[in-house]
Amino acid sequence: MKVKLFLAHFMILGLTQVSAQFKTTIPLRKDVVHGTLSNGMQYFILHNEWPKDRADFYFVQNVGAILEDDNQNGLAHFLEHMAFNGTEHFKGKGIITMLAKEGVTFGRDINAYTAHDETVYNINNVPVKNPVLLDSCLYVLHDWSGSLSLKDAEIDAERGVIHEEWRTRKNAELRLQSQLEPIIYNGGKYAKRDVLGDMNIIDNFKYKQLRDYYKKWYLPNHQAVVIVGDIDVAKMEQQIKKIMGSVPMPSNAAERTYETIPDNDNLLYKLAVDKEAQKTAIALNFKKNKPLVQDVATFENSIAQQLALQMMNNRFREYIVNNETALLSAGAGNSDVTRLSSFFTLNVIPKNGQILEGFKQGYTEYERAIQNGFTKEELERVKENMRTGYENQLKNKDKIGNSNWAQQLQGYFLEAAPVMSLEDEFEFIKNTLAKLDVDQVNKVFRAFPTEKNQILTVSGPDKEDVKYPSEFDYAVIIKSVNQEKFAPYTESVKKTDLITEKLAVKPIVKKFEVKGIKEAKGYVLANGAKVIIYPTTLAQDQILFSAFSPGGMSLVSEADLPSAQIATALAKSSGLGDFKSTDLQKQLSGKTLKLSPFIAEHYEGFSGSTIKKDLETLMQLTYLYFSHPRFETQSYKRIIDYYQNSLENVSDNNNKIFGDTIALLDTNHSKRTFLLSKENLQYLKFDTASKIFNERITNAADFTFVFVGNVNENDIETINKYLGNLSGKNTQEKYTDHKTGLAKGTAKEKLIREMNVPKTSIYVHLENKKVTFSDKKQIMAYMLSQLLDKRYLEKIREDEGGSYGVQVSSSLSKSPTPTFSLQVSFDCNPDKDSKLLEIVYSELSRIVKEDVDASNLSDIKQDLIKSNQQNIKSNSYWLNIITDQLKTGDEFLSSAAYENLIKSITVKDIKQYAAEVLPEANKVEVIMQAKANESGIK
Repeated sequence: MKVKLFLAHFMILGLTQVSAQFKTTIPLRKDVVHGTLSNGMQYFILHNEWPKDRADFYFVQNVGAILEDDNQNGLAHFLEHMAFNGTEHFKGKGIITMLAKEGVTFGRDINAYTAHDETVYNINNVPVKNPVLLDSCLYVLHDWSGSLSLKDAEIDAERGVIHEEWRTRKNAELRLQSQLEPIIYNGGKYAKRDVLGDMNIIDNFKYKQLRDYYKKWYLPNHQAVVIVGDIDVAKMEQQIKKIMGSVPMPSNAAERTYETIPDNDNLLYKLAVDKEAQKTAIALNFKKNKPLVQDVATFENSIAQQLALQMMNNRFREYIVNNETALLSAGAGNSDVTRLSSFFTLNVIPKNGQILEGFKQGYTEYERAIQNGFTKEELERVKENMRTGYENQLKNKDKIGNSNWAQQLQGYFLEAAPVMSLEDEFEFIKNTLAKLDVDQVNKVFRAFPTEKNQILTVSGPDKEDVKYPSEFDYAVIIKSVNQEKFAPYTESVKKTDLITEKLAVKPIVKKFEVKGIKEAKGYVLANGAKVIIYPTTLAQDQILFSAFSPGGMSLVSEADLPSAQIATALAKSSGLGDFKSTDLQKQLSGKTLKLSPFIAEHYEGFSGSTIKKDLETLMQLTYLYFSHPRFETQSYKRIIDYYQNSLENVSDNNNKIFGDTIALLDTNHSKRTFLLSKENLQYLKFDTASKIFNERITNAADFTFVFVGNVNENDIETINKYLGNLSGKNTQEKYTDHKTGLAKGTAKEKLIREMNVPKTSIYVHLENKKVTFSDKKQIMAYMLSQLLDKRYLEKIREDEGGSYGVQVSSSLSKSPTPTFSLQVSFDCNPDKDSKLLEIVYSELSRIVKEDVDASNLSDIKQDLIKSNQQNIKSNSYWLNIITDQLKTGDEFLSSAAYENLIKSITVKDIKQYAAEVLPEANKVEVIMQAKANESGIK
């Protein structure tokens, strides 16, 4: 009865048209306030309290690059950039400046994207207690709608930035995609609009062409305001009507049309190659029209599709893991291609030299599922995983962020994608799962492939010794496999417990306090292991877990370092105890947990998470990693196969060469710096990797285990049952400081490389170990990077138009020895690289000699305080704080004390600190240039 009543709730409702093309019969969640202004603009407002006291503003435009005329190719994206370069109410960089004063930063919180069919702007994490600021955000959206300044000088200044974005993004993957798009879009208009556009047009278009696109398409009837956050919904609606309702709607507006991809009766085929491509990828695509009505049947079908795809991908994984194959990976999935079309795709990544064999194996397993379907047991496992996932979301619904709901509402506006409350959606999911049987899901899976509209694409390295099969070769395989009759899939599932041995009850020998964190309780177990439990109510049902022991890679000999790189990967991919990895995955169906071992430079340990009911399972897995790790030669071979294939074309991988050069200089060519190459794969030994894992993950007495979240003192019994039974020796290891770092003085290296798209990549690293550590200095170290980031944004990106963006990071670490580090990196116009490098160094010099801008410092302080106020509300923050404190022995710095330190920092402090750490720092400079575009950099 419940099922029928629930579905009837949706069925009696009429069609709701929120999109020009799509309709839905499923009502919008009741607490969303949705309306349409007299000018045609829609709005969606939802009260949500994660993060507390914050709101997200999204401005969604149902227009994009597909609407450009031929002489406007790239201008939709160009216009998106111009939205931050002056409007009616915010001159110049006024939007960015105004929001920065509230801790809302450009790039992280303020951003936008342009696609073929939509353009979306967002302002996230806006503090809500100041009504003037909320109105200001609405005025930003108002100006984006129809009041951009689009001044000549600003347009010209942005041409270089766009060109540099194109240069940065035009990597091998994008170049391959550009070759494939004419086939993917079957010669339609989508194939002629790649969003970034034609650089000849970008460099030379007339101002009127950009303004024409803006006036024609940025109209309120194509726009929606989406606001989600800790706000008064009624007041926000009133202000939206007042501010956004004033945007005029012209009487002679152009009609928004929708392009389609032409159909094809016969298979379309395209091979794309690039010298820098690192793997061969095969995709068999089946094009379909999206359903224009989103109703109960459509939603139920999408759930069945998700289940079928999960089962297919589980089979692919099991096949590859448990067999000697020609495959690196295989998968199946659905994806959006255009507003009106989607692809069902079979993806295959074959091993080098085994292209046809790999494709045949992947296609065979897919065809086996088409012919014989999936089993009831497979279906029950994926159903249980889906139910569990929704149960956990529902438990922690108060931690679903504003942006999650905002993006769902964006989908509702653009494609009428249903947006329900989590309670309603879970009820729907439960009822649908209860109804769906394996025959129905198999029927849905068999409906994925289409007779027409098939597209086969292959991409890979452009190398003389790589012989690619022809279209005919693939067609022969498809035909022969389709005609063959395959045996059904079979499996054997272990019915035993994870741990079969009997574990004795062990005493807890001592309790202790964690300094400064009153609620955290410490325990010393009989084997010497230390356990810290910190209960919180920051999430309804979340337990975060961390374990660490000093030593790590620092205690591994130079000869064994190569094998140490794969030790944890080998253990993770081999399974645990009596369970190989695929059996373990089945055993854990319906469980909510993650657990990963690590061996880092100075520590080994684990990171993980779970929920209350699965805490015991998490402890069982941890016990098995210590007591019964598993190492399979087949897992080892898969790791080596993966590296062999990825390194086959590494000599043409400019990013790898650049990164390796940096790694060597940053460690002064230390013998402990291991660079993966075809030549040294021979040093990755199975026995050595297994030995290292057993040596590092062995002595519980040397480990500290930290639990944060929905955990309390009553759980120590479960924790002790497993951790207390681990072996423990009366020894305490310490990590070794190998004192690697930059060479004294300045080390430079210049690389000249063949490039498809010429660019210069610049990396500058400053390091100073003659420093002292304090909490205040650590904050100032971070502030230096943020101040420099603002200067480089202005000087290099905006004034020079020489780079899409400069990445700046800086830190002050305490262990193993106090070290200040600052890194600057960016790609740039090769014609300007020498000048831009001069700017990098001149700004480093200037921040030492001159006072920084007080308003910039104030913005950074505000951002740090705002971020801290949010961070302290998450379990991950407390896990990191407790773990770091236990490692260093430092006193706990309260949130109030931290904010007071931030507030105390002055312009004079920054100048003094810069003078303390920068002038005497050692330096590394790495420049990579295109062979045909060598510049004046020496």
